[in-house]
Amino acid sequence: MSQEECQFDEASVQAIMHWTETAQLPKEIVLSESEHIYDTSLYVRANINDIKQHYPDVFYNSAIIRLYRLKEFIESNN
Repeated sequence: MSQEECQFDEASVQAIMHWTETAQLPKEIVLSESEHIYDTSLYVRANINDIKQHYPDVFYNSAIIRLYRLKEFIESNN
């Protein structure tokens, strides 16, 4: 998922945060060769905390993108 495919308006950001907080996520995920998440709940919490503290600062859009990538991975593997 590229940055162009992600939505950064407030409603979309709230929706992706809500999805990650309520989705049934496995404990561990390998998103790519270089992204092995050992504690998915900690990963989600860290990204949501960054978003809540810094939104709409575009420097922190990477936290939003990480949540979109996580959702894409979960939905494509279910």
